[in-house]
Amino acid sequence: MEHSVESKGQDGVEVTLRRDLGLLEVLMIGIGPNIGSTIFILIGTAAGIAGPAIILAFVLNFVVTLFTAMAYAELASAFPETGGGYLWIKEGLFPPFGFLGGWMSWVGHCIACSVYALGFGEGVRILMTLYDLEFFGLTIDQTAIFSSVLVAVGFIYLNYRGVKGAGRAEIVVSVILLAIIGIFVTATAVFILMNPPDDSNFSPLIPFGYISIITSMGYTFMVFEGYEIVAQTGEEAKDPQRTIPRAMFLCIAISCIMFVAVATVAIGAVGYEALADHPFDAISHVASISMPNIGALLISFGILIGSVAAVNSIIFSASRVSFAMGRDGNLPQKLGKLHPKKQTPATALVVSGVIIVSMIIFLPINQVAAVADILILLLFTLVNVSVITLRRKRPDVHRSFLTPWFPVIPLIGIATKLILAVTLFSYDAFAWYLAIGVINVGLLIHYFMGGKKAMEETPIPERTPLTREELSKFRVLIPIEDPHSEDLVDLGCLMAAEHDGEVLLVSVVEIPTTVPLNNVDRKMVDDRKKMLEKLQRQAELNGIFARALVTVSHDVVTALIDTAKEEEANTIVVGWKGFTRTQKRILGKKMDLLLRLTPCDVVLLKTEERWKPDRIMILSGGLWHVSRATALVAIIAKRYNSRVTILNVIADDKYLDTARAYSKRLEDILEDQKVPVVVKEIRPENVVGGVVAESLDFDLLVMGASAVRRVHRSDFGLVQDRIVKSAKCPVLVYKRVATFEDKESQETEVVDIND
Repeated sequence: MEHSVESKGQDGVEVTLRRDLGLLEVLMIGIGPNIGSTIFILIGTAAGIAGPAIILAFVLNFVVTLFTAMAYAELASAFPETGGGYLWIKEGLFPPFGFLGGWMSWVGHCIACSVYALGFGEGVRILMTLYDLEFFGLTIDQTAIFSSVLVAVGFIYLNYRGVKGAGRAEIVVSVILLAIIGIFVTATAVFILMNPPDDSNFSPLIPFGYISIITSMGYTFMVFEGYEIVAQTGEEAKDPQRTIPRAMFLCIAISCIMFVAVATVAIGAVGYEALADHPFDAISHVASISMPNIGALLISFGILIGSVAAVNSIIFSASRVSFAMGRDGNLPQKLGKLHPKKQTPATALVVSGVIIVSMIIFLPINQVAAVADILILLLFTLVNVSVITLRRKRPDVHRSFLTPWFPVIPLIGIATKLILAVTLFSYDAFAWYLAIGVINVGLLIHYFMGGKKAMEETPIPERTPLTREELSKFRVLIPIEDPHSEDLVDLGCLMAAEHDGEVLLVSVVEIPTTVPLNNVDRKMVDDRKKMLEKLQRQAELNGIFARALVTVSHDVVTALIDTAKEEEANTIVVGWKGFTRTQKRILGKKMDLLLRLTPCDVVLLKTEERWKPDRIMILSGGLWHVSRATALVAIIAKRYNSRVTILNVIADDKYLDTARAYSKRLEDILEDQKVPVVVKEIRPENVVGGVVAESLDFDLLVMGASAVRRVHRSDFGLVQDRIVKSAKCPVLVYKRVATFEDKESQETEVVDIND
């Protein structure tokens, strides 16, 4: 059996990366900063620059952005490694441009993050003004700055801690943000229809000349930077050659539609002069008119959550670039090291945080935005140059997306980005001086850091898919987290032996989302490999072929589910120690998700120490889960020479005949396998208490899952979940994934699950 270059079959442990981001997750990571709070706070200033022509500016920015997005799509499809523009410029151009690409990407994103954090402060300012609030005697301006710093520091800390679930939260926040924008656009459009404005709101269309359109394009260009962050997810995205380009173009298109819609209805409702009079709360001002009672509150809420989505995404991107540069030796290597306990790029996060907070405190929002725009425009210019050079330097690399009309499109991208950057000098000359200062500081660092040796590490290879013949084998997948998992291996081997199959041992190394998968701590991987090698030998003692896989992922459950699907596993055997950290969960967050999302049969074994099932009790029932559980008991009983008892719980005498018919069917399954069995009936006042009490005399309690309704928060059924948690002896529960034949033969469970 051939897999990755690291191992083959039982002779070693395979190590691989697990891509866990689909199109939706990648898209939302880009949508967050594209829309963020800027859709609410930059339109007023942009209206003051170009008047109604800002609508045209957004459309032209969309077109201009497409030129560079094509370059990004081509490079991302060819080189999906984490690092985005920095790595492509380093590969495609000569020093110091590679360094400058990373430097401008890192500092530019940090400064952009300051804009979004300042947007959060503007949201707080609107709320305080709206409700005449005070905060510990601080002025409104001081409170706005304080809250901006607080949200930036808060997300730096969360990323330092390696808090999980940020990706899913990003989706929820982005959906809420899009809904708020939709409500505003709809309500304001209705207001315009009911109160038709005169033509002066859109006239003259270009009041400040054509150059003002280009200046406003440059000023608002940062709202289209999300696709650079999308490029940072190349290593984690599923099918990155297709997912990344699609996410980029969708991100740009959705952002353009949103900005054009918001700008059009805002100008239509109050005119561009009124927007210019409210530079940073223009949309809130419009909403207070079109939705008198809730408008300003709704927009302030949108600014707050938009800022949260954007700040989180930008910190994700900025810390990754500085982390990659630290590992490459282009920045101090301290930035390229992980925290020994948190396994996060702590130094990269802290330094990024210092830049972000400094910009928040010392510069006004419009100046911060201009500096960010200049650096990002220069970065995109270098990426356009790189796509041309890499076509010539690396023609061997497969590109699933090719820039059309090459090299005309990249050349247009270069010209348009430089024009937009230069016109910003007329808007704010100091922003250009500051950007030049940032670049010069970077060149000084490069001068002193030049020649530093990169931190070497062997890339983890992609997996080679199994052949059709290999996939046809019966396969038991066993997730391994504890080195003392011999019982799980023994149980899995028993099941595999019955079908002349194999065992797949899987250990997932879960790392924070701020860390690229390939930069996982190799010691953690080596420790997992040693653990699996030991358990492979355990399987060998049982006479079963076992493959072992260490997979690096940002999410344990996603990694296990995807592995089960790819390997076409027949059964997952999972262990549980019998406790959970929170009462809100049934068996624990990860375990609950795994049991509910499993693509195949799953067997849970609850035990705290090595088991010896001399006496086994089966809880009788009518569903196919119990039949499969009983068939498994027959295998276990023959292996350990166990004594088996079927427990028939009679909840109501009117079900007596049916209950006995069910227990007789289970009895027949065991007798067909020459396993002696005893049937015992009880009539307890409480089903859970009765079963738990009976199980005290046994070494193993075996159950099948019941019909789980979606309205119930349950893993195996309400009664079964309670029994699993309460039983003092080891417990085995079988949950079978229904097939067509199963559904045809499905019967009703005897025990009332609501009892």
